[in-house]
Amino acid sequence: MRLCLASYAKDTLKTIIQHDGINPNGKTAVFIPTAGDPYDDRCFVEADRKALADVGFKVVDLDLKQAGKNSNYKSILLDADAILIAGGNTFYLMDWLIKTGFDKLLKKYIVDGGLYIGSSASSIICCPTIEGAVEFDDPKLAPDLKNYTGLDVFPNIVLPHAHKEQYFDRINRTTKKLEQAGFKVFHLTDDDALFYDGKNIEILTNK
Repeated sequence: MRLCLASYAKDTLKTIIQHDGINPNGKTAVFIPTAGDPYDDRCFVEADRKALADVGFKVVDLDLKQAGKNSNYKSILLDADAILIAGGNTFYLMDWLIKTGFDKLLKKYIVDGGLYIGSSASSIICCPTIEGAVEFDDPKLAPDLKNYTGLDVFPNIVLPHAHKEQYFDRINRTTKKLEQAGFKVFHLTDDDALFYDGKNIEILTNK
């Protein structure tokens, strides 16, 4: 397993690539922008995509809403050298993953050892529950989502953007609630990424 859960992938991508040891030149990275759909300003989505291209990946865009129109979408996903899903609304993203069946494909890709890079919301979906996003994202944007179950490829919880003062109270409340439920909670700043190989956890940082 090569799971990299970032707060903001753009800021930690070079560190992630160096730690993983992959040479991006000539390699294909699938980029999924869907989580950013609910926002008028999606500059953070484009920034993550640009970061992939800047380190040398050939970027293949795959919008979950359009995936069913591409007969090769399964092979595109499973054959990727890396997958990066941009941040945005956690519940909206999880809803589209389930609707398209990408939740199962993505979990298989991760468990089979593919390099997965999460960015904020797409890091949270890897946890056993996405309840950690309740105080940060609007669950009403995913009215068909039946529960808060995540992909469960990481056994603990990550909370991104932990350095931002406007989030401190919400992060403290969320942390307390999840710890009371028995989870270990990792706070990630935008300079941090959590690397998980299926056994070991390592915090990578740009500092």
